[in-house]
Amino acid sequence: MLGKKHLHIDQDDLIVDLLVRSMTSAVGGTIKVDIGNEPAVRIDVDRDNRINVDLLQPKLFRTPEDETGLFDKLTTAKEFAQKLTDNGLTVSFLRRGKEAISLGKEAKPSISKLITRSDDIQIDSVKESAKLKRDMKA
Repeated sequence: MLGKKHLHIDQDDLIVDLLVRSMTSAVGGTIKVDIGNEPAVRIDVDRDNRINVDLLQPKLFRTPEDETGLFDKLTTAKEFAQKLTDNGLTVSFLRRGKEAISLGKEAKPSISKLITRSDDIQIDSVKESAKLKRDMKA
């Protein structure tokens, strides 16, 4: 549901619940997506309810500028990460094979907790997170 400025994930949000439940049903495997004969993304699912999303060509996933601020994006990320934790899932985003950010159950934030105010979001690498943000900016 769209809140005041961010995509608000409500406790009873059927779409997010369906998405998270479908993620928990995956028991293992790999999905590779190529765009123009170039590897774009690789998604690995393991048996420990961990999903790694490796953006091999992050520039291909650029998004247009939006008007939501950092606080609003963090709020949405916190709500989604909490849903993942509640369902025993961890999703890690990698940039070209290097970990950037982890959301969900296995996230162990340290200093990043001061920024995100969440136990469910871990910034694995400030450097890779910044590069990922820069790559995806339109």
